[in-house]
Amino acid sequence: MTRNAFIERILRQVYNGQPSDDSSITYNLVNQWLNDAIGSVVKKNYTDSIQLDGVAYVNNSFYTTFTNLDIEAELVDNVTYSVDLPIIPIALGKNEGIATLQFVGDKKTSQTAIPLSMNQVAYQELLRPIQNKIVYWIEGKNIYIKSSIPLTSYKATIRMISGGDSTDLNSTLIVPDDYVPFIVEYIKGQLAFERSRPIDTSNDGVDNNN
Repeated sequence: MTRNAFIERILRQVYNGQPSDDSSITYNLVNQWLNDAIGSVVKKNYTDSIQLDGVAYVNNSFYTTFTNLDIEAELVDNVTYSVDLPIIPIALGKNEGIATLQFVGDKKTSQTAIPLSMNQVAYQELLRPIQNKIVYWIEGKNIYIKSSIPLTSYKATIRMISGGDSTDLNSTLIVPDDYVPFIVEYIKGQLAFERSRPIDTSNDGVDNNN
């Protein structure tokens, strides 16, 4: 299912039919709530797995692989690189937000990079890069990498938790079918609150609480 089709289904439920052209709830607004809802159900899936199986994990269907990502060399030294992620990963536990990070060059693919916690990053700064090993850590929408192997001629391949490409409404929504109802209820609850808020038409700077 595409994001566009899912959003249209949500709008039909909220408006009990086809929304009008001047409806206050837009496709972009629903798309924003959709990103929040995906984060919520990923956390639910994570806690469900602990309760049901006794092991913490995230369903494979929540993951997306992004390829051919540019790698930038950082100016601070000659062993640190960065990758701008498509989205901020939905991280649970230590590093579940990103499952694998590899670097692909001309007929070469690196071993999977080793994730570091922020405490380990501080310790790693005191050490030289480990030969033939690549380590990384996440800061917001960026991944920082330390490598003794020059990476400027490589591209990054990342497998990470994601609902798909949130910037493209025609992209496929990456969510397991059994968690779709939870996303629907989450968004409908937020949009019901949105519709119940009084509209201030006076534009006098005073909140309309009636």
